Amino acid sequence: MSAETALAQLLRMIHRRAFNLAAMPDDERDPHYDTIRRSCCGAAEHIGQSPDNAALTANSMVEFTRAMVGIIEANRGGHDSRQPHR
Repeated sequence: MSAETALAQLLRMIHRRAFNLAAMPDDERDPHYDTIRRSCCGAAEHIGQSPDNAALTANSMVEFTRAMVGIIEANRGGHDSRQPHR
């Protein structure tokens, strides 16, 4: 799989998951973020990143997903946009 294909698949997955996560209570989200982290790490390793770099990439993708969830919540009015989303 090419890096371009892997990235496109990851972005589609994260987009879909962000909307699903935004619909969940905050206290139910962490296991889903862990799943995203594992998926991203595996994909990054599959396309040739070292395990260390893949872990950094995966953590960045989880933070990106958290940011997307915050944007979705702010748009829906379901989260105080002045507070950082965690």
